[in-house]
Amino acid sequence: MNLMTEDPTLRRLAGANPAPTAPLSPAETARAEAILERIMARPETAGRPATQRRRWWARAAAAGTALAAVIAAGVLGTAPASAELVLLEAAGNAASQPVGDGEYWYVHEQVVDSGMGPDEIGPYDREVWRSRDTFIIRSEESAARAAAEHGDSAFDLSLVRVRDLSDAVEGGGTPGFGGNPQYTWDELGDLPTDPSALAEELALGLPTSGHGHDWDVWSQAVSLLQGSPARPELRRALWQVLAGIPGVELVGRASDSAGRDATAIRADFADLGGEELLLDPASGALLETRLSDGEGTVLLSTTVLDQGPRDTAPVAEPPLCGPGSVPDKSC
Repeated sequence: MNLMTEDPTLRRLAGANPAPTAPLSPAETARAEAILERIMARPETAGRPATQRRRWWARAAAAGTALAAVIAAGVLGTAPASAELVLLEAAGNAASQPVGDGEYWYVHEQVVDSGMGPDEIGPYDREVWRSRDTFIIRSEESAARAAAEHGDSAFDLSLVRVRDLSDAVEGGGTPGFGGNPQYTWDELGDLPTDPSALAEELALGLPTSGHGHDWDVWSQAVSLLQGSPARPELRRALWQVLAGIPGVELVGRASDSAGRDATAIRADFADLGGEELLLDPASGALLETRLSDGEGTVLLSTTVLDQGPRDTAPVAEPPLCGPGSVPDKSC
């Protein structure tokens, strides 16, 4: 199919594009049309008013039209990209990535915390195993902070413990996935995959952060992409929600802290500063987040080194001090 000659709308859009209009090769055409099909595909959700579905999807549809114009012009590789198109490509590819089965959802992150203190903390590793009723964590944060306080470059790994936080929250219970509020494993499976409905659902119950509605929805969506067993259709919808938030800008090609190739996008939120996402659009994976202040100084960087299902988790170890410590030691 020759989109350039057979569709008059695309032909007009291509004519308005200042980029060259050399034809695509057959392989490039197939890739471009596949990208467009993934971007524009979305599940229908029964019971949602048509006006609400149209309101959010107008932005994504406009992005799909823009990509169609690029395809028609035959310049997919050279035309200017946008954050919205990058996010929508990630959405389409995330939907095709299998999640797999396992009792636990495992996340391995590397963290650098500049924060408000005089010393940079890290990089340190943090590993989490979550099941439907268990929350196991191994974090080097305490060792990293001790090393920073003493000016040491090496961590004292005897300070690191595997901890069971399943009942460590107020009132007991098992921490879930996401920011605040959190979702249990079953609740995560019930979240809608229509992007408009999902954006509304994510906003329900969110405490007012003082940084605006867009930031609250953004941070919750990012948190679920960064460390939850969201099914492929939900991951697609989460990326689509991010694509629908105004003011997101494309930074360009980048490398994350692990040296992996990535595409960086950035969103600024009033007095909060901004957050940069480093992602792989080809797989729909979120590789790294960088939270910065209003001057662009990175305050917190979190790199996802690995996440996926696991059948086992380590056994919790006695704490260093306090009740249950071996030998018994007061804090």
